[in-house]
Order: sequence, then C-alpha cells, then structure tokens
Amino acid sequence: MIGFGSEIRDYSFASRREFIMVSGDSYCSSSLAGNTRKYHGLLVSGRRVYLSTLDEFINGKRISVARYSGGFDSGLEYVTGFSLYPPEFHYFVDGVFVKKTIVFDGSVRIKYDVLGKAEIQVVPLITDRNIHETRKTFDFSQKRLEDGIAVGRLRITSPEMNFHESPDIYWNVFYSKDYERGYDCIEHLYTPGYFSCTVKNGSVEVKAEIEGAEKIAKAVSHKRPSTSVECLELSADSFLVGSTIYAGYHWFAEPWGRDAFISLPGLLLEREKFREAKNVFRFFAKRMKNGVIPNVLGKYNSSDASLWFIYALTKYFEKREDKEFLSKMKPYVEEIMTKYPESDIAELDGYLISVKPCSTWMDTRYTPREGKPVEINALWIYSLKFAQSIGIEVPFSPKKAEKEFNRFWNPEKSCFYDVIDPYDDSIRPNQVIAVALGVGDGERAKALNVIRTRLLTPYGLRTLSPDDDRYRGRYCGDKSYHNGCVWPWLMGFYVEALLRQGESGDRLKMLLIPLLEHIRDAGLGTISEIFDGDPPHEPNGCISQAWSVAEVLRACKLLSGFEFT
Repeated sequence: MIGFGSEIRDYSFASRREFIMVSGDSYCSSSLAGNTRKYHGLLVSGRRVYLSTLDEFINGKRISVARYSGGFDSGLEYVTGFSLYPPEFHYFVDGVFVKKTIVFDGSVRIKYDVLGKAEIQVVPLITDRNIHETRKTFDFSQKRLEDGIAVGRLRITSPEMNFHESPDIYWNVFYSKDYERGYDCIEHLYTPGYFSCTVKNGSVEVKAEIEGAEKIAKAVSHKRPSTSVECLELSADSFLVGSTIYAGYHWFAEPWGRDAFISLPGLLLEREKFREAKNVFRFFAKRMKNGVIPNVLGKYNSSDASLWFIYALTKYFEKREDKEFLSKMKPYVEEIMTKYPESDIAELDGYLISVKPCSTWMDTRYTPREGKPVEINALWIYSLKFAQSIGIEVPFSPKKAEKEFNRFWNPEKSCFYDVIDPYDDSIRPNQVIAVALGVGDGERAKALNVIRTRLLTPYGLRTLSPDDDRYRGRYCGDKSYHNGCVWPWLMGFYVEALLRQGESGDRLKMLLIPLLEHIRDAGLGTISEIFDGDPPHEPNGCISQAWSVAEVLRACKLLSGFEFT
C-alpha cells in the first residue's frame, strides 16, 4: 500500500518520511534517511532509547544514513525501493541485491536477504537514555555472549554472524528535526563492536532485546495493509497500551484522559473492540478524583476530560446494550454530575459550567479561555441528558441549560462565541463540537458556513480565523499551537455536524481524501498531530496522534459505503 522507489535517494524526501511500529510500551522508529530525532530508535522501551541505530555496510559500501555536526554519511545512493509494513528497504550494491526487513514485537529483528555474494558488516550504536534527552558520556560495561554482546540490559545477537569486540564512540550525531524544533540535537553514540559475515544467496539476522523486560502479549501485526483505512486501523492498534490509550508518538507516549476519551470511539468502538474499551473506562474511572478524570496521570487540571469520559460512554451504549457494565459505570457518572461542578477546575454558574484558565484542550497561556467555553457547555448538556436517561438525578432539566446555551449565539458574526462570561468572539473551531452534538438553536447552519469559510483546510480545521490579529499561519510553538494550527481530529466532528444538517454523505467523502493521502507523508501509515494554518499546510507536532487517527477513522465509518483506497 505504501511504497517508494528511487525518489527516496533524495535526502529531503527520505528524511521527511518516518515509520513507527509499536508493541506495548515499546516502539521502533526512524526516518527513511536514518534518525533525525532523539526520539528515534530501533529499540525504545519504557520511554528509553536503547538501540539507537545500526551502521551498515555491504561489500564495504555504507548503506546506512547519518548526519553529524561536521559531516554526512549517506548510503541512499544504493537504495532502490522501500515498502511497509513491516519496513522493507531494497538495495543494489556492486551487482548484489539486498532486502532489509525490520520486524518489531517488543524486540527488534533486522533481517538481510541477499541475492548474490555480499560481505555484511553491522555496527550497533547504543545510547540508553530517556527519550527527551541526549547523551555524551558513557560508563557502559559490556559482556560477551556466545552469539553477540550485552551492554547493560540490551542484548544484541546474531546466530549467523560473528561478533568482533571493538568499543568506540560515534561523535556528534546530529538530529535535524530536533534542531528545527529548537531542542538539544547533538549526541554521541556508543558501539561495543560489530557483526560481520559473508553471505551468498542467503539470509542473516541481527536481534536486539531488553533483558528482563516485561513480555507483552500483544505483538505488532505484520499484515500488509491494502487501503488507507487499513493503514489507519493498523495505526489505531498502536495507541492501545495495556488497559489505556497513549496520546501520540513520539513525545506523548503516555495516557492522557482527555485524549483517551476523544479517541476511544474511533480507535475502539467503531472497530467493535468493546472489551478493550471497557478496560480503558475502568482504568481512568479508578483514577477519578472528586469527579475529575486526570489529564495526565496524577494531574487533575483538565476541565473537559470528565465530560469526554461521559461522551465516550454514551457512544459505547449506543453500540451495545450492556446492563452489567452500565451498572458499574453509573456511580462514576453520578460522581461527575455531583462533584465535577464543584471541583477545583470547574464550577456551576447558573445552568452552565465555568472553568479555570488553560484547562480546556486549548491549554497554553496564549489561549486561556477562562469562563464558559462553548464545547465544555455543549458536553455538559450532553452529559446531563445521558445521566438523566440512565436514571441519575440531575440538578436541573437539561432544557434549562440548553436555553441558557443560546447565549452563545453571536448574531454579528453568525456563529457561536468561543467563550461567554466574559464574552470572546474569536472564530474558533470549538463550536463545531456543539453543532455535531446537536446543542444550540436553529442557527447552526450559519455557524457551519463560517467554519467552512474561515477555518476549513484540506487537513482539518484551523484553531483561529486568519482574520484575527493573533493568527499564526506557520507553526512557531505555543503561540501558534491553538492560534492558527490545523488539527485533524476536528474533522470528525465537522463531518458529523454537516451530516446532522442534512449534507450529502457522498459529497462529504471528498473532505477526507487529503488526510487519507497524508499517510504517505510524515508519519507513514498514520496522521500527524497538527498542520500549518497557511498553505501548503506542512505537517508538524507528533507524527502519529491518537485522536487524529481516531476521528478520521470515525468519519470514514460515518461515511461508510465509500471505498477509501
């Protein structure tokens, strides 16, 4: 489904495209031109990079790629093609064909299939550090194994190749993506030696694993996807880790309450993974405190995670009649309805919810949104209706809250205020959630027209209208994060809102084509966290974000019957 030919000999093309394979709390990731981030690594486990990469030679010619602060080693001239998943690189060196396959299931195996005769040399490069750091000093002890070497907890072996101890340092490895992001971008890598052998019309393999690492029952599927939707299905599996959902790769590889419950319908419910969904509900329900679902574990600073929890529950019970699970979740819903409106992060003011600054999904200091945000109160009304429907006594009729919600309508701009009390007439996409949930008066069609003309791009909705003085059309950190950047996850609610207003589902399929084509760019087979607000809408942020994948998948399901290729 995803493959390239000689175009990957171009470094700018190859370095832009990254792959990632996930198994439990471990992943294997790089670009097609070697590591361009400190987050890259052939074996990353528990948010530690152990095996960074391999320096590889065929008949004395380097086929691997690396950049240094003072130089550049590139074997891209020998690449003839690439495909995934699993990642397969094809090389032609001096009349010899070599196929390299990377297989990952918590340990990593790199297999070299040779047509012809080749002398192969493989140099493992090790760092053993947190994913957010770089390393420049080493105090490793290494231990010779019968078929390889152990360095700390990392074991690297090959049954076919000979290992030669030759400790050394690769100096000043340069990570271009981290340089672009303004982060520490230079480190040294340690090698304990190298593997070598001569192969004629045969195969050899190098394996790396973490000694004593917990075995993960779920292994990576290596069924090669044949459509864009199948690629996203494979990506969806990568976010489910144990009984929770990770928010994104590389640097959001941990549970986030808000992200989990925005993502859960698309990642799990639409794919009929109900057992896994129940585990996620239980995971966060047990960690609820005074009606508040944690944002990241141990931090109760999200004013919307609890409401997204109820939203996802409603989606679960729309799919399944499950009286036993309902009885177990009902006390948690009741706790949210009684304690959340009196919490440190949100309070009931009249019939609507007022929140603390920087507590919504737009959570930087540049978008404080203190007061009554539109999507928070749409979710609050949605939650009131659900609680009432399952026999929970609510503080007042949802109709009273809906009547007060009509204060959000801004007749001057023909759309909803982003926040009221105090009023904020910024044109932002949060109103699309209200429309998708069916909250608000009959002016919703006008709001959707404003969203289309001011916020819609091929890759999702802008977070602020370009007419606004605060708008940033290119990603430049927190100033632009919610003040212009495009977020793909909003496309799911935009499609749902248009369907609710009677738009033709057949025409709406066109909205998803650019995002489905995006799986061949940036994070291969998945969807990026954000895009620039201005054309050509360059991808940015995490290369693989849970709610991006989830909401595009959910939109595809809403528009089922169309063949997405």
